[in-house]
Formats: sequence, C-alpha cells, structure tokens
Amino acid sequence: MNKEESLDLSQVSVANLLNDDAPSNIPQPEQEEQPQEEVAAEPEAEVEPQTEEPTEEPEPEVANEQPADEPVSEPEADEGPGVIDTLRQKLGYEVEGDFKDDYDGVVGFTQTVAQEIAKEQLDTIFAQFPDVEQYLQFRYNGGDASKYFQTQTPDVDFNAIQLAEDDLSMQRMVVEQHMSLQGYTPEEIQESVQEYIEAGILQKHAQRGLTKLQAAQKDRAERQIREQQQQAENHRQQVEQQWTAIQSTINNGRLKGFEVPASDRKKFYSWMSDAVDNQGRTQRSIDRESMDLETQLAMEYLAWKNFDLNKLVTNTSRTKEAQNLKDRLKQTQTASKRMKGGNTGYKAPKKLPSLKDLL
Repeated sequence: MNKEESLDLSQVSVANLLNDDAPSNIPQPEQEEQPQEEVAAEPEAEVEPQTEEPTEEPEPEVANEQPADEPVSEPEADEGPGVIDTLRQKLGYEVEGDFKDDYDGVVGFTQTVAQEIAKEQLDTIFAQFPDVEQYLQFRYNGGDASKYFQTQTPDVDFNAIQLAEDDLSMQRMVVEQHMSLQGYTPEEIQESVQEYIEAGILQKHAQRGLTKLQAAQKDRAERQIREQQQQAENHRQQVEQQWTAIQSTINNGRLKGFEVPASDRKKFYSWMSDAVDNQGRTQRSIDRESMDLETQLAMEYLAWKNFDLNKLVTNTSRTKEAQNLKDRLKQTQTASKRMKGGNTGYKAPKKLPSLKDLL
C-alpha cells in the first residue's frame, strides 16, 4: 500500500464503525485514484457520536385496503374433504342419507355402512349355502323349526336312495311307500308287492315309484315354505291394518272421554309404534316395564271399570263433597263452643245424621 492509498482515520466516525450498513468514506484500494486539483482544506467540524435509530420499512400495500376500523378479511383456507367424505373414500361405500360432519353423523354413517357390510357377507354365505337362506327365511316368517326339519330331513330321504338290482328289501319299501301315498290299503299293498316279485317286475315298479316319491317329497317341502310365507304376509297385513286403525283413532282426538290435543297426536302414536332400541322395543314397552305396582293396578282398575270415566269422576266428586262436609261440621261445633264459653248453654244433638243420609 503506497502513501496515497493509506487509510485516513480522521474521516471515520464512531457511527461508521458501529453500523455495517452506514455509508463509508474509506476509499477502496482496488479503485484507482483520479488526479484532482488541490483544494484548500477547510477545518472539519468535530463529529459527535450518534445513536443509530432503527429505520422503519415501508408496509407493503394491500389491495383493496379496508378502512382502519374494519378488520381485513382473509381468504378462507381450503379445509379439504370433511369427515364423512373421508370415511366414504376409506371404506368405499356410497350409502344413502344425509350425514353431518359431527359425532351423530359419524355414528349414523358407520352404522349404515356396517349394515351394508353385514348384508354383503350374508349374501356371500347364502350364495354358497342356499339351504341356509331358506331356513333363515322360514324362521324369520315365524315358522316352527321342528316342522321345517321334519319336512326337509324326513325319516326317509328318497333323493338319497339308490335302487340296486339285488336289493329286494329296498325295492319292496319304495313300492309300499308309493302305493300307500296313492291310498291303497295295507292288504292291497301286500298282494301287489307279492305279485310284482313273482312276476319279476318289482324293480321296475320300484324305480317308477321312487321318481314319484322324490317329486312328492320336494313338492311337500316347497309347499310348506310357501304356506309359511303366506301366513307371514297375512300377519304383516293384519298388523299394518291394526296400526292404521290406531292412528286413525288417535287422530280423531277423543279416547273414552279424553281429549287428545292435536300437538300430542303424532307424538303419542310414535311413542306407541316407533322402535327406540336394538331389541325393537317401543318407548311404550319400556315405560310399561318400568311402571310401579300402584300405577299398574290403576290401569287395571280402569280396565276393570271398562274405562267408564263418568262414573269414576262422579265417585271422586262425591268423595270430595263428603270430606268438605265433615270439615264444615267440625268447624261449626268448635265455633259454637268458643262463643258459648265451653259446653255451658250448648247441647249437642243426640245423634248427628250420617253422611249417607245427607248425600
């Protein structure tokens, strides 16, 4: 470094040393110094140390700036799919219904999906085992399990019988069963079987009878299922007609002297008809199970009186009147004693009229 490039410390202030961003008067050694005319140096004023004040950066301009007294509305963030939509994607089921993104909505959606899953599993089982579906349908319609198995698994399953040429006992049994089904008497059956054996045509008649027995056995099983289905349908129609009559009666607004307000009719019907638990019980059934003994007896008493509310109201009114009369008689006697100064000058009647005479 030559003499012209030496560092002049007199040109450096304290603020320059403390602030890296402050403008510097230090010449850079890389720059070539240009020749200048000599100028008389003037005395420099003494530089006092100054404390650097923080500079405020200009705030970025906001488009459509709102007034100062109103908060600036920020654009809503994209929340993505809701809980129900996420469950639909994860489970892969599109079920009918409007489910909200809350606890009740999640419970309702999962229960509906669970029912769909159970139905698919049952359909798979029924496809593999049709007889299982047939039995469940029979039982669902109110059929008797013992009767079902008697028909479906009889003592003799003719579909499993194989007639061998030398099996005379099996051939004889088939012919006897077939002729009995046709209405022949035991004597006629024995004579016919003996004739078939002697003529050598027992197997022929056995094979012919076996085909008829198999068809009759199948028809009997199918007929039992059809009859059970018809009984179930008849029962369903009866129940539907009964509930229609109940609803119509409630909507009339009068029940044995009771006035049913219009605002209560729908609620009352739902209380009787709508299932409220997994067992299919209605609120009416639950309330009846929780009744105390006195309430149950009160209802039985109303039934015993044939719900004749007029008589019940009259009896209640007479009981209240008799009690009021008793109270008045007691008050009258007490007041007379107080006015007479005790028993002096007061004579009670020998015998008061009975309540029965008064009423």
